[in-house]
Amino acid sequence: MNLSQLQENLESIRLKGDRFETVEKSVEYANACQQVRKYEAAIACLNKVLPDAREEVSLHGVVKTALGTAFWEKAQLQKALNHFEEALKLFKEIDDRQGISAILSIVGITFWRKCDWEKALGILKDAHNGEKIRDKRFISLYGAFERGIATLQNRVRMGRELQDSLKILQPLFSMCPLHWIMGNREQFKACFDESVSLAEQLGKTDILSAAKDLTRLAAL
Repeated sequence: MNLSQLQENLESIRLKGDRFETVEKSVEYANACQQVRKYEAAIACLNKVLPDAREEVSLHGVVKTALGTAFWEKAQLQKALNHFEEALKLFKEIDDRQGISAILSIVGITFWRKCDWEKALGILKDAHNGEKIRDKRFISLYGAFERGIATLQNRVRMGRELQDSLKILQPLFSMCPLHWIMGNREQFKACFDESVSLAEQLGKTDILSAAKDLTRLAAL
């Protein structure tokens, strides 16, 4: 379904006054916008539905999560973290375990991207809830993870073409926790094993140390 069709569906549902379905379709539309890098359109859509969403704690948290994700993909990380912080408070208020897990996952990945591996792993450990469930309320968040993996795969390919081990290692290691969060076990193992091998060849002790801690997390 293209963007115009999704927008038409959203407007039709909004007129019916169903807050839950309106939020669901707004997040779906925002995700579609983010797929084609129309971040401002995604943010505008989510801001439009935010006033009604505030009347229900769960919906408020979902919209805040989606807004944070849009800013996250736009590379405005501080704005993203501000929205995630608000969403986390809302989900904790109603003990929404899936919501808490979703927020901690993307916050953990944010610190991983900054190479603050120790902090990232601590957050990702707290995000672990025993099973990987892709809650449809967070379609834009998981969509962002999938798009992040695709971007990193492209960087790995470029590194291979250049035959530059460091340019292979950096995006490859960045992919590891994304695959773990998404439940891609085979891809996680492949990325992890090659990352460790390259880090050993290059003498990257910081990555080897983080990899050892990631192994413990992955075993949970």
